[in-house]
Amino acid sequence: MSGSHAPRIVTGSTTVPQVDSAPVPAAASNLPMTGIIVPVREAETLVRARMLQVTPELLPQDRSLVAHITLLAPFHPESDVDDAIVEHLAGFFAEVTPFGFELTELCEFPRGITYLAPEPASTFRRLTAELHRQFPEFPPYGGEFDDIVPHLTVPLTPGETTDDLRTALGSMLPIHAFAREALLVHAEEGATHVIATFPFGTTAA
Repeated sequence: MSGSHAPRIVTGSTTVPQVDSAPVPAAASNLPMTGIIVPVREAETLVRARMLQVTPELLPQDRSLVAHITLLAPFHPESDVDDAIVEHLAGFFAEVTPFGFELTELCEFPRGITYLAPEPASTFRRLTAELHRQFPEFPPYGGEFDDIVPHLTVPLTPGETTDDLRTALGSMLPIHAFAREALLVHAEEGATHVIATFPFGTTAA
């Protein structure tokens, strides 16, 4: 773990090229898992209703938000998370300026996972890269993928196709959202919960 926090991160205008190959969210078989996420309350109703049908066992026991964009997972197991790690993350995210973004379109990873793409994606990418720099023992998605694509997973319900979901979303898109905090969460069947909450800072550098 690095001994210093990241410089302040703000939303930029950098265009990030699209990639053909992309990571997929951790499968249930990879659980339990700890990760750092940005909750997206503006998409909560959409995602929670679908999780109730698809994976109700993964709904948080503390009734926290389920709609999210992952920054870094896997991370330290909850049993290894101590005050020093929590304080380090709190300091890191205190240097991040809250930022707005839009969930613009429904996309699909090669393995069939459907998701909403955030725009701009560059801030999420920079946060992931900086977290990996400070915790090099935890590469994004366990180092399985070279390309990191920020995404908010929207699960298909039984019998539903991607085209069905795209039609169902209809005029809901784009969803205007605002990132104001990050969460350290533990995901496990019947035991998903928030370990710590990290508010972003309030002013730009």
